Order: sequence, then structure tokens, then C-alpha cells
Amino acid sequence: MSTTVTADQLRSLWAGRIGRIDRGDDLPPVTQSDLGALASQVDTDDDGFPLVGQWEVLADQLNGAAPSETDGSGRQDDAAATVEAAARLVDDAMRDRDEAIRAAINVGVPVSRIAEAAGLSVPRIYQIRDGRR
Repeated sequence: MSTTVTADQLRSLWAGRIGRIDRGDDLPPVTQSDLGALASQVDTDDDGFPLVGQWEVLADQLNGAAPSETDGSGRQDDAAATVEAAARLVDDAMRDRDEAIRAAINVGVPVSRIAEAAGLSVPRIYQIRDGRR
């Protein structure tokens, strides 16, 4: 039986308050290096820290993962396909968000208000506006 990974656990792991997240007997534990590799696929701030809504995306990816050993059931292929689909959804959502940010800037919404609404930093809003990152 596997244990569900939460966004709060991932934040604690990232901050070093815990050393790993155990997921039961069927799945390997999640370590900081595992989290670092996953975090490279989500939206981060200027310091590489995953943004607020991205912790849930990471938890969803981990909770859809299959055991690391092949058991012939195709679960690894299914899990990889789930991750690919989630990554596409994240990419699409980020693209939509970035377009909405640029549109808001174009109609004169203050950048600080946009940053607050998006849960992003003001410098990140300018990066999006300028097409950097």
C-alpha cells in the first residue's frame, strides 16, 4: 500500500526540514534530489523555488508514479504517460497564464496587482512580459 505525497511534505523536503518522504513498501522514498529533478519541470521564481501552485503539480506527479521495478503490468508506461499528460497541461496552463499577464499589462493593470493575482513576484511578471524564461 502506498502513501499519498502532499504539497506540504514537498515544501518541508525542499526546505530540508525532513530528509525524505516515505511512500510505503511499493514505492521508493522521495529525496531532495528527486524533488530537484521534478522541480526543473515546473514554474519557479528567480531563485529556482517552485511557485505556490506548482507544489500541488509536483505532488500529483509523484502520486501518479509507478513502482521503480518493472512488474510486467505496464504500470510504468501508464505512469510515464500520466506524467507526460500532466506536463502538457502544466505547459498549456503556464502559456495561458503568461498570455493573460501580458494582456493585463497591455490594458494598464499595475504589475504589483498582477503579481499578487498570479502568486508571482514582480520581477517574474517582468520576465514574462519580456519573454525571458
